[in-house]
Amino acid sequence: MTRHQQSGFSLITILMMMVVLVSLALAGMNSSLVQERMAGNARDRNIALQAAEAALRDAEADIEANLTVASAFVSACTGGLCLPPSMTSNSPTSQPLWQTVDWGTSAGKSRAYGSVTGATALPGVSAAPRYLIELLPVLPPVSGQSASLGNSDEDAAQAFRISVRATGLRASTVVILQSTYIKR
Repeated sequence: MTRHQQSGFSLITILMMMVVLVSLALAGMNSSLVQERMAGNARDRNIALQAAEAALRDAEADIEANLTVASAFVSACTGGLCLPPSMTSNSPTSQPLWQTVDWGTSAGKSRAYGSVTGATALPGVSAAPRYLIELLPVLPPVSGQSASLGNSDEDAAQAFRISVRATGLRASTVVILQSTYIKR
C-alpha cells in the first residue's frame, strides 16, 4: 500500500463552513439581545407612563379637594402651585413652566405623588412621580350666557394646567405628561 500525499483541501473547506456557521449564530444571538432590550425599554416606558397617569389623577384629586383661586399660586412655584410665566407681572414669557422648573425633591417647586392626597406609593418606579399645578385664567361663560348678567362667580369655571414627571424602573426613563383640568 502506498501513501498518497494529502493536500488538506477538505480541511480548509470545513473550517470556512464553520466560520460561516459561527458568524450566523452570533448574528442571531445579537438580534435576539437587541429585541430583548427593546422589549425591556418598552416595558419600562409603559411603567413610567402608567405612573404619570396615576400622578395626573392624584393632582386632579388634589385640585378638587384642596385648591381654589384663592390658594397660594405664585410665580416662584412654591409647593407645586404656580402661576404660568405668561401671567406674571414682572417679565412675562411664553416659555413653558415644565421646562424651567427643577423637578428635584428638595427644590419644593413640585409636589410628590400622594403627598397631599395620601395616595399609596407606586410599586416598580425608581422615584415617586412629581407634579405641579398652574392656575390658568378664569374661563368665559358658556355659550348662551351673558358675561355680566345673571352669572355668579360660582358659575365660573376655573382651569388648571397639570404637568407631571414620572420615571420607570430606571431613573433614565422619563415621561412628562400635561393635562388641563377644569373645576366648576
